[in-house]
Amino acid sequence: MILHLSLSQQGTDRAENRDVSGSAHNAGAHLYVIADGTAKPGSAELAQALSDHLLGCFSNAAPFIATSPDSALELVLASLKQVQSNLCPDFPFASTSYLVLLVLGQTAITIHAGDCCLGYLDNDQRMTWLNAPHCGPNWQGDLSHTFIASSPARKRLFNCMSYRRPHEPAVQFIQVTPDTTWILATDGFWAELTVEHQLQAIAVRSLEGCSTEDDATFMLLQT
Repeated sequence: MILHLSLSQQGTDRAENRDVSGSAHNAGAHLYVIADGTAKPGSAELAQALSDHLLGCFSNAAPFIATSPDSALELVLASLKQVQSNLCPDFPFASTSYLVLLVLGQTAITIHAGDCCLGYLDNDQRMTWLNAPHCGPNWQGDLSHTFIASSPARKRLFNCMSYRRPHEPAVQFIQVTPDTTWILATDGFWAELTVEHQLQAIAVRSLEGCSTEDDATFMLLQT
């Protein structure tokens, strides 16, 4: 996957943009990170620290680790444990959602906690979201993104990176197909924008005219 674009827009109901995104590569393998700090104090800083730590660990890893799916996944999970034990105590009230996408040849691996999501555009230019948000009523992981987006309980996270609660990242393996547009997005993008506005933002590669109360961020990748 090749990163074509990373856009972020501060929400109208936010004093600061607490979304973070970044990417790193190592010997032909790629790591993409998107994080969404909550409204709790220090969450923007925790989201940034999490992203910086994961990208730094991946960039500095030995090539034979970064290019092996099993070893690269183990590296990311170990890095997340380091964030939990070493960085979260610096932000005791903070919490953040995150999504990590590892791409190694034709294999992609997602690691996420919270409500950041990975999706793709199918041949009919319809959006398909692949991972289940850890929020609101979706404790069984079987509700549609459309239903979750309309739920009053959407902002309640039951799994995220935080000093005050257990951290349980979900892992998913995905086969990379050619000529596919992939999207990593925070909930300000997938939940607060209509499908029409999502497709518009992707097509014109801009969030102009797409107002949201929450911060909205998306990364656009192409295979």
